[in-house]
Amino acid sequence: MKRRTLTERQQEVLAFLVQGNTMREVATILKITPRTVAFHKYRMMSALKLSSNAALIRYAIKRGIG
Repeated sequence: MKRRTLTERQQEVLAFLVQGNTMREVATILKITPRTVAFHKYRMMSALKLSSNAALIRYAIKRGIG
């Protein structure tokens, strides 16, 4: 089974979310739209087969992202 990996941009978005930033704050920091942040977040969740924000944050913390 192929190991799922995140793109550099997805890791960047995830790191800011782990730090407690809202999607709107992440968008401002990265100079992208909140919709783009949401797109990255949901693509990550889909690729990793995660169904909640908490699971996504746990994934990041276990892997030292953020």
